[in-house]
Amino acid sequence: MTAPVTRPRWRDVPAHRAANGINIKWIGCNDRVWDIGGYNEGAQGVIITGPISGMVHVPFTSVWSEPAYGPPRFERIVDERREISMRVMTMSDTEYGWFDTESLWWDGMTGDIPGWFCPFTRWGGEYYLPMQLLDKVETPLEVDPTVNGGNMQEWDILLAADGEPRWRQPDRRPDPWVVRQSDPTMYVKRDSGQLAPKIPVKAGKIIVANASTIPTWPVYVVSAPGRCWLPDGLSGRMIRVPRLYAGETCLIDTDPSHRIAISEKDPVQNWMLNILDNAELLKWLGIDIGQSSTETVLERFDGQGFTQPIPANTVATLPIYHSQVGARVSVRLPQRFERAIS
Repeated sequence: MTAPVTRPRWRDVPAHRAANGINIKWIGCNDRVWDIGGYNEGAQGVIITGPISGMVHVPFTSVWSEPAYGPPRFERIVDERREISMRVMTMSDTEYGWFDTESLWWDGMTGDIPGWFCPFTRWGGEYYLPMQLLDKVETPLEVDPTVNGGNMQEWDILLAADGEPRWRQPDRRPDPWVVRQSDPTMYVKRDSGQLAPKIPVKAGKIIVANASTIPTWPVYVVSAPGRCWLPDGLSGRMIRVPRLYAGETCLIDTDPSHRIAISEKDPVQNWMLNILDNAELLKWLGIDIGQSSTETVLERFDGQGFTQPIPANTVATLPIYHSQVGARVSVRLPQRFERAIS
């Protein structure tokens, strides 16, 4: 008779394996990992020794209009630069070890190349944000940090994020839709012309989750050749992608602030054509080099644009149409979060 299997309880798991609380890592621009806060803090010789400012809430400023008569009225908020300030201590058991730790730490934290600030909790998992030194470090150096076996030095550090101040998790990348002959067939208008005929296309879908705390915009990659239609968020409206020719696989970022549609075969003018175009000499000479050779995919969108992001905390089913059997459509959905610990 075998003894019953005893299943371990969470409260019996050792602290260094449970990793409860707030745990913080710094991944330097040289890819070296430092555990600076939490269950494994100081393992590589650097530890946070004071409060952390700027890690929780997204920095913003509010814009108010001030009418001639009446109280100010709120209009909108504008994101500001996220800054994180903290005090860290570099330390070691030996003098040589402290010099080594000090050198390795600053090799991975510079003012021009970002590293990664990474909080982790059992509540939300690991978040990360690319950050770099905002200003020079002005903390005075002790006369000799290694004197009397101390081998430690504290530094006041101010980090800044370039661009988006919200925390990130890996983008969601569901399996792509590969057009098969057995997929449902439907008929859609070929283009925006009034007399344009309806053509048969295959219909598919991709399911992707937005776990973010804010709405985010999907990024598509559409293979060529063929015609493709992509969804405008969850609005039910379909956006017609310009006809793609052989080898013209296209990346489409639906964020209106980015407005990116790039093909592998987008034309690149040489320096002579740039000079002639800027001087309008080609038009003056009556020379037409052809629309197909000069228009990019973005220009062929004819003013169409996406207007609806994927809402926060939503599992979205994205319908897609494509005219070519064997074509592939994939989607990447960024994940962005207001706070890293709640």
